[in-house]
Order: sequence, then structure tokens, then C-alpha cells
Amino acid sequence: MQEVNAAMGVIVAAPTAGGAGVLPAILTGLAKARSVSDAKVVDGLATAGLIGAVVAERASLSGAEGGCQAETGAAAGMAAGAATEMLGGTPSQVGHAVALTMQGTLGLVCDPLGGLVELPCVFRNATGSAIALAGIEMALAGITFAIPVDEVIDVMGEIGREMDVRYRETAGGGLAATPTGRRLAKERLYQIKRSDG
Repeated sequence: MQEVNAAMGVIVAAPTAGGAGVLPAILTGLAKARSVSDAKVVDGLATAGLIGAVVAERASLSGAEGGCQAETGAAAGMAAGAATEMLGGTPSQVGHAVALTMQGTLGLVCDPLGGLVELPCVFRNATGSAIALAGIEMALAGITFAIPVDEVIDVMGEIGREMDVRYRETAGGGLAATPTGRRLAKERLYQIKRSDG
């Protein structure tokens, strides 16, 4: 998903282009590994959409507003809740899967090199998927998170609003501002410009 996006292809931004690889990786991977029916996957997608709507209402899905915690973090929470539903978890377990996952991404900065949703986004999607898998396993094992999911989402919104603007999708801080990050961004922007001309 992230490779298609980086090549300027058409994707489904679930919830955003920066976090679009997490949900399909988790749902398709688990569906194949656990022989989950298409109907159950659709139920999971509906759950993911509802979780995303709650995050959008209570916090943000935008890296420009809330950092990568609002993009990849929200995507990971959506995937964890969706997969927990898909695998037969209870509504309570779904909430705990989301909370367990999203708490692990709080404070995550959005620092794409050159402002392009490529690097480090592709790798953060993989990390977000791993965090989601941990949240799913913990929730299905009966582990609960002490802070309710709505409060975790609210804190994510608060952190995003307080985050320095350099760390919110501006490419002005974090990995994007390193010497190597700046060099790689210039090289990639040159490649894009050449392929357009």
C-alpha cells in the first residue's frame, strides 16, 4: 500500500495516506492465516470505520494536526479493534485492543522526508502493525488496559495539539531535519520532478 502511494498511485487512505498500510496488512494477513471469511473481514472493516470516526471526532486523524500518532497510531488502533472483532472478540476486548495499541503510539511525530509520505512512513506502518498485533493478542488473552479507550483517544488529541509544529508533518523537524534526511528528500524530489518532465 505504501509503495503504491509513494509511486503516486491510487490508494484507499484508511485513515490517511501516511497510515494506509496498517489496516490492510493486519486484516488481510490475519484473514489468510486464520481462514477468516470475507463476511467477518467486512465486519472488521465496519468496526475500523467506526473507531476512525471516534478518533476523528475526539482527536484527529491528521499528521498536520496531531503528528504520526494521529495517522499511523490511529490506523494501528483501527486495525487492532477491527481484527479483534474479526477474530471473535467481545466489544470490551475491541476497546481494550484499541487502547492497548494507541497508548503505544502516543507522542509519535510526523516527520516525512521532504514532506513526502514515504520515509519514514513505510517503516512506521510496519511498526504500527506490530504494535496492533500485540494489542490484539493482549486483548484476546483477556488483558485489559487501565485507561478507557475514549480517554486514550482524548490524550492523543491533547498531545497532538501541544506538539511543536516541527513535528506535525512539516518536514521541519525529526528525521526530516537530519542531514541525511534533507539529502534524501532533495534526491527524491529531483527524481519526481524528472519523471514529471
